[in-house]
Amino acid sequence: MRRYRGALLADGVGTGKTFIGLAVAAALEPGRAIQVMAPAALLTQWREAAVRLELEVRLHSHETLSRGRPPGAEAGPVLIDESHRFRTPSTRRYEILAPWCVGRRGLLLSATPLVNRLEDLSHQLLLLVPDDALSWAGVASLRTQCSSAPAGALAELVVTGEDRSRHLPRPSWRVFQTEEPEGSWFDRMRAGILDLALSTDHAIAGLLRGVLYAALASSPLALAEVLGRYGSLLQHARDAEASGRRLSRQSIRRIIGADTDQLVLWPLIAEPDQAPELTLDDLGPVRSLEAGAREWASQPDAKCFMLRQCIADQKPTLVFAQSTATVGYLRHQLGRRVAWCTGQASGLDGLRLPRDAVLDWFRKPARCADQGLPRPRLLVTTDVAAEGLDLPLIQRVVHYDLPWTAVRLEQRSGRALRLGARHAEVEVIRFLPPARLEAQLHQEAVLEQKTRLPDQLGLGGAATAPWRLRAKLAARWLPLQAVEGVAVISADRAGLVAGFRLVMTDGSTREAVRARTASGWSDDTAVIAQLLECARGDSRVRAVAPHSIRGAMRSVAGLVRKGLQSSQGQRLLPGAHSVAQRRALRRLIALAREAARGRNQVQLAALERGLSVLRRGHTAGEARLVEHWIGLDADGLPASLGQLPPEPSRTEPARVELIGVLVVECGQRLR
Repeated sequence: MRRYRGALLADGVGTGKTFIGLAVAAALEPGRAIQVMAPAALLTQWREAAVRLELEVRLHSHETLSRGRPPGAEAGPVLIDESHRFRTPSTRRYEILAPWCVGRRGLLLSATPLVNRLEDLSHQLLLLVPDDALSWAGVASLRTQCSSAPAGALAELVVTGEDRSRHLPRPSWRVFQTEEPEGSWFDRMRAGILDLALSTDHAIAGLLRGVLYAALASSPLALAEVLGRYGSLLQHARDAEASGRRLSRQSIRRIIGADTDQLVLWPLIAEPDQAPELTLDDLGPVRSLEAGAREWASQPDAKCFMLRQCIADQKPTLVFAQSTATVGYLRHQLGRRVAWCTGQASGLDGLRLPRDAVLDWFRKPARCADQGLPRPRLLVTTDVAAEGLDLPLIQRVVHYDLPWTAVRLEQRSGRALRLGARHAEVEVIRFLPPARLEAQLHQEAVLEQKTRLPDQLGLGGAATAPWRLRAKLAARWLPLQAVEGVAVISADRAGLVAGFRLVMTDGSTREAVRARTASGWSDDTAVIAQLLECARGDSRVRAVAPHSIRGAMRSVAGLVRKGLQSSQGQRLLPGAHSVAQRRALRRLIALAREAARGRNQVQLAALERGLSVLRRGHTAGEARLVEHWIGLDADGLPASLGQLPPEPSRTEPARVELIGVLVVECGQRLR
């Protein structure tokens, strides 16, 4: 954070990121209040942690940012909890937070920074880290290269590891897949959805059918409510057509409600005023299906019956459902003493209670004893309780409905699989849709694909993840004495390993290791480990042939030249600046000439600061400032430039030192 102004802590769910973040922020700027951005549901948890550590915090919710209200201007280190919520620059919360972060230092916290695509990571980092922060390592732009940046370079900005405390509960996994017989309510509903025309547009019809199938996979009541909303939408469209008007996107949203993804992904419609091509003749069949689904909802379906069997042992269980309707359905089907929680309300059976009171039954052992009540053993909730919450008394987590992202699965299970849990083992159960429905939804395939995203950037927990390989490599070589110089060995493969020390302009040093094989230079930890393993345990002194040294030095020199050109010359490339940067540069240069001719030293100093900002990489907030500058007049622009925060110190490689070289020669016997 001192070096780059920001970093991302990506340790696993439940491993203490809250306490690590507070400790780091307190060490970074002692005595200053820590600015914490967290989901509203987690603010109490952050407040309690800060009180325990006797630290002063200022708490701000993600939801407040989404309503367009930025935090105050008070200085202090920044902690952005569940930072994967800021992976989309077009959201309002991102638009509000990015400019506020300009000039600040902070730490992003997320066990699951990659949700849907590799670019998710760069959007989070750019809240605090300049776009060219890793130019010295050959990454010209985080914005455009994060999806292909070398894992070794990303390790400069992303910290991840594994818990070695042995205090995390052991997970045990079970998977259930229900099957409904032919002629059942489920089968009739599936056939009825298949018979709906939905839309003359094939893509819209596919999206609508997928939403209806997902509701069917959840519960009869979820299907009934989605069909009810869709029926109202069709009725509204028919009324609009009869009166000669078009169904607007805004009216669709009003009818659907806030959770539009639960019904249909309307962004597929290109123009805001474009009328969706819905088949109005579906209104009758939709109303009929809705009536059938509500009749079906009065009884437990096969999936609910299987859940009853799973929880019969009375272990404290957390059940996640996708929709509020399914939470309501399970409340009525699973008997008494069912605690529940949704985004709108929470309670016990039919009694509404504050959310914290409900959650305390599953995180504070004395809660029910204090109230003189028997403790509920079952909590049914939507994903409102999936992030950050610590529920140590839970012994079983049930994914009653599958989400569309692997991140959500991990976040859900993390409510119980975390440090401080009261059980040595936690059971995790996943319910799969019936096979005939899964063939239409492909949820398992989508989840599997998204699960592999972190491994592509070296952030996953796989055995081949670079951070895990580096840790193993360090532990394996730690007992051996380090010697600088050149060594040559023979093996069944050829290659070269070079260790470098980069001395930066501020006097700090950084180390780097690269390996060369037939395919070129790489920082792939697996390749480095394979070549180093060739030298492991070989204690005989080998004479170093001059031609081996000369060849190795020529190759290393080429690598160093390329690295220096990349780190020092990227900003001079024509494509390194955005269109807004280039336009602003031309304008500021013209104004600077005028200020110089008029000997306006104050304005000239402000313009020089602006030019300095434009010539380097930007954070997301700075990029928005540059876009804003273009629209300012000749008087307003210098005034805006005068409000810029102090220019951060820039560090670049001043000198590259070669620490050691290992030459691996194939098939040669050395003397």
